[in-house]
Amino acid sequence: KMAPSSAVTVVAAVAITTAALDNGLGQTPPLGFNPWNCFGVDSRGGCKLVNPHLPPPGCHPFNESTILSIAEALVRTGLRDAGYEFVNLDCGWTTGYRNLTTGRLIVNREKFPHGIAWLADQLHAMGLKFGIYASASKTQCCSRKYGPSANDGSYGHEKTDADTFASWGIDYLKYDDCEPFAESYKVMRDALNATGRPIFYSVHGPVGAEAVGLANAWRTTSDIDNTWGSFVKRAVLNDQYAAHAGPGGWNMPDMLEVGNFFDPSLGNAESRTMMSLWAIAKAPLLIGTDITLDRDPSDSTLDILGNAEVIRINQDPLGEQARLVHTSGASQVWAGSLDGGHRVLAAVNGDNSTAVDVTVDLSALFGEATFVARDVWKGETWKEPVSGTVTLKVDPHDTLLLRLEP
Repeated sequence: KMAPSSAVTVVAAVAITTAALDNGLGQTPPLGFNPWNCFGVDSRGGCKLVNPHLPPPGCHPFNESTILSIAEALVRTGLRDAGYEFVNLDCGWTTGYRNLTTGRLIVNREKFPHGIAWLADQLHAMGLKFGIYASASKTQCCSRKYGPSANDGSYGHEKTDADTFASWGIDYLKYDDCEPFAESYKVMRDALNATGRPIFYSVHGPVGAEAVGLANAWRTTSDIDNTWGSFVKRAVLNDQYAAHAGPGGWNMPDMLEVGNFFDPSLGNAESRTMMSLWAIAKAPLLIGTDITLDRDPSDSTLDILGNAEVIRINQDPLGEQARLVHTSGASQVWAGSLDGGHRVLAAVNGDNSTAVDVTVDLSALFGEATFVARDVWKGETWKEPVSGTVTLKVDPHDTLLLRLEP
């Protein structure tokens, strides 16, 4: 069993040094859906996620009907109105090849029989925005299955692809690496800006200082999976880039796995913890679970994703990424500032079987102040103000997320 942690020590304040990409987008982190974590199929035909609630092999690739069903679910469940406005494609929407005459990407009409522009129109009519996937390489990652002749990467075709995306009504571009050419990221940025259409630009490749001024969001980690160790590790790795994030440009430790933790006793707790860490990091919140599934009544996935107070923290206009300020055993404490002098504090229990007491010295973190504390996940304001040293009880693999108002 884990002993209660010792008091928190202060980390040096880190100034935000971001100089955001000058396209007017991403003043707060984007919210939306990406199909890869739940519907992704790699170049060898393997499932990105094996979902025990689906028939073997436990996944199916995304297509036009899948994306439309997700969009309808966003509207039906209220997630669109909660802020999840982007519905994005990932790798797998092309045939792997380009038109020999025009050089334009060829849409896989078996998966998307009405084409991409038509799909964009459908999503826009639902009050949503539409994103697409490309790569800074000769071949998109999952198109390697087509062999060495596959040529659907955007390297050398940046202007053609940017113009095509704009003509289709695209609002968001995920620009992946896939053995990338470094110069392609800047070329694509400039090509997108030249279209005159506002297109949020998210990259996997350049990171931190290298990405500031280049993109609206940048991946800070390798691909995630639906395990505790995977997402906690990526939250910690993402922490080192905090100084570079802010309005217009955000650190992205990959997409959400909320809803993909299938242990019936820990799934909700693990989803709350991941949602907490991504929200306070001001990371893009891109849903990566199948929100069309009929879930058990005990499954809190939709409530966790749609929690208005958590989303408010993520969308805070100050745009300051919370920092990891203390670890003790498997427990962590994260803290940061919010607009209006408010603070955010997250106590994470890394033990999967035992509740722990996490002791935090608020004065060491925030000075000699007294706060009104609100438990964000419970939606409860504590009766007594807090100051000095507090002890927080946190359930296994769960997180106590507090908003502190002076």
